[in-house]
Amino acid sequence: MYKSNTLQRWLTASLLLASIVSCQKELSNSSDETLNDDDLNRTVRTESLSNLLWTDDIDGSTYFSNHVSVQKSTSYGITSATTHCYQGLRSARFELRSSDPETNGGTRAEISFFPFSASLNRWYAYALYAPSDKFKYDDEDDVITQWHQGGGETPALCLRVKEDRLYIRILGKWNDIGPFVKDRWRSFVIHVKHSAYSDGLIELWCDGTKVMHYVGANMYKVGDDFDVPNMKFGIYKSTWNGSGTSSTSTRVLYYDDIKLGNQYATYEDMVPEPSGIKPSSSSSGSTTSGLSVTDFKLVNAATERDVMSITNGQTISLSALDLDKVNIRAVTSSDAGSVKLELSGQQSDYYIDNSAPFALHGDDGDGNFYYGNWNPPALGTYTLKATPYSSDKASGTAGTAKTITFTFVR
Repeated sequence: MYKSNTLQRWLTASLLLASIVSCQKELSNSSDETLNDDDLNRTVRTESLSNLLWTDDIDGSTYFSNHVSVQKSTSYGITSATTHCYQGLRSARFELRSSDPETNGGTRAEISFFPFSASLNRWYAYALYAPSDKFKYDDEDDVITQWHQGGGETPALCLRVKEDRLYIRILGKWNDIGPFVKDRWRSFVIHVKHSAYSDGLIELWCDGTKVMHYVGANMYKVGDDFDVPNMKFGIYKSTWNGSGTSSTSTRVLYYDDIKLGNQYATYEDMVPEPSGIKPSSSSSGSTTSGLSVTDFKLVNAATERDVMSITNGQTISLSALDLDKVNIRAVTSSDAGSVKLELSGQQSDYYIDNSAPFALHGDDGDGNFYYGNWNPPALGTYTLKATPYSSDKASGTAGTAKTITFTFVR
């Protein structure tokens, strides 16, 4: 039997099912505006949005004021900001410091949604920006999205960042999604059929590219200990609970164009929209012979230098080349708007790089290459495919792709 508080939340939720916040923004001279109790309690205008249960672009005079709870312990924990925006005039800025008092059982700055109904087929989406100077590399993980069920257990489903990699954790198993890209906006769309059984489903798109299709259990069984999943997003860092510390002391993330959809929603309903232009769910396009990938360069990410060109079928000895931190960049025949790199084999990865050098694990644009979890890379055989595009985010016209297979040995 479900807990009584869960039933009460469902009854409350049913009254709000088709409502969202839709307001005209009142601008402030401040670039960062604190979310206060008056903002949270102010009456707002609502409207029905078809398959969307809830949406907020942070551009209204109130934000996060309907059907959510705000979990922060400081004035700076959750604010609106004009410094980084995916669309419109403002985004939601989340900041967490290791010295922050705990709230709601942990060191967190999060928004928590109440369940909208008994249906467990749901869509979720947002745009995310991580500033590299305020979200530095850390060995300890950060939870940036979770579907909590109570019961005193770690959520069965959550998105986490660790060592500058993005993971989706499903019932204790960590699934590597790829580099946690910083200093530019990324769009995320997540479709989940929440289930404790084999009929569960998780679909995840990053920047219009589908990076996960998982079938199977993804939640705990609902009962006396566990409620239906409710989504939370922001920053939660359990390492900082109590007097805990890590190698960094500050985390800042920006969220924008946040949406929750019902079981009838589609990718096109959900995908965040920058500047009023909706990204495509497919990165395919017509091919032109004028743009192609011509070479792959092995990069020593410790020295920021090319080591050699990689030929198809090549065996690469890491010890002979004195390599630990490794990246690979794709060379294009002419200026490309972006290159999509897809890695499979011993480890899987993908990355869409919007400016040269077009590197598998990314770079900061100033000649410093990242290496992700290739420190060193796992030994074994890989296949790498790179596809150039005329515009950024793997859009516009696709050029001629290049694919190679190679093997890392010690």
